[in-house]
Amino acid sequence: MLKRFAATLLLAATALPGMAADLPSHPFIHVNASAEFYVMPDIGEVDLEIVSYDPDADAAWKLINEQVEASRALFAQHGVLAEDLLVQDIVRRPRKAEALSEAQSAAGAPVPMETRVALHVTVRDIGQWTPLLRALLATKNIESLAVSFNRSDRDKVESDLLDQALGTARRKAQNIARGVGVKLGAATGVSTGALRNLSNAMGMASDPNVRYTGDRRSSPKADMALVQSMRLAQSVDVIYRIGSK
Repeated sequence: MLKRFAATLLLAATALPGMAADLPSHPFIHVNASAEFYVMPDIGEVDLEIVSYDPDADAAWKLINEQVEASRALFAQHGVLAEDLLVQDIVRRPRKAEALSEAQSAAGAPVPMETRVALHVTVRDIGQWTPLLRALLATKNIESLAVSFNRSDRDKVESDLLDQALGTARRKAQNIARGVGVKLGAATGVSTGALRNLSNAMGMASDPNVRYTGDRRSSPKADMALVQSMRLAQSVDVIYRIGSK
């Protein structure tokens, strides 16, 4: 059985000389596995822009600054610390979506302008999420509202995912070894992504979409005010040496 397995590897290496260097020189078992958790977040993040389309620069700057201060008060009311609110510089620029017609340009019509500032907010008291988002959704002059979620114990969750994925990979490899009547040897290669060249060479390419996925964005405004579960996933590719019978 081992001789036949080795012959198969030799044939694959001969047929694909460009990838032969990526194949282990010993008989091996190659497996991939994944693990996933659905967890509730304890941190939320909000990105938004405060915008004014007032053609008068002074009036636009006044509106933006007043809205920023009102937003600071709103966030503080919902337990957001000052250091968890990042306010970028206010910019005034031509409106990209409002191109002037040739007739307007010939007549010397002024270019429509917009004034905007971007805010990034970290909400560490997730219990305040729903009332805060509902207040933001009802606020005027806010655009590009996007939300995401995270966990304060992200490192531990990722470590647990990796342990589970590696355990699943070893059990799969043990089942394969038992099925072909050999012993499972030591792991000689591990990757948290697909071993692409090896997988392609052996015709065992992993699904490239099964990778680590973190916090997810929510686009429908109707769902933004709800605390949504997070899908966290981790995949691994492992190469085990085939031991003696």
